Amino acid sequence: MTSEEIRDRVSSVCASQPFGFTRAQTPFSFDLQPTGVIDEVFRLEQEAAGVIGGFSFTEERTDLVHLWVARKHAGDPERTYTQLLTDASSLRAAVIRDGCDVSGEYCVPDEGSAYSLQREPGREFAVLRVTVPVNYETTV
Repeated sequence: MTSEEIRDRVSSVCASQPFGFTRAQTPFSFDLQPTGVIDEVFRLEQEAAGVIGGFSFTEERTDLVHLWVARKHAGDPERTYTQLLTDASSLRAAVIRDGCDVSGEYCVPDEGSAYSLQREPGREFAVLRVTVPVNYETTV
């Protein structure tokens, strides 16, 4: 696999059911996303976390995949907060399942997963950030 293929796999998890999230216009922020269509939008960034060299130009990589999901408050911030907590565990589980059962091309190590919720004053949406380590083999 390549890092681009990992990105595509995780993006497809976010865009498919049961989530059905829409990819943001840019992977770097939600700033270019119109607020009218910010609800259930995701973006994804990837960061190299470790490499173990192999033989014949192969290596084992672990990348940190950072997923952000935006949800509108819609007048009920408590419900939005609860939904984002559910999204955090559900997304992690879906990525684990995809790596193990669906593609079989990567795995998610037990250590390194994290999530946080944030809301910027003046914005009508909250953001979930989920970090999932993804381990895979690739060629150099």
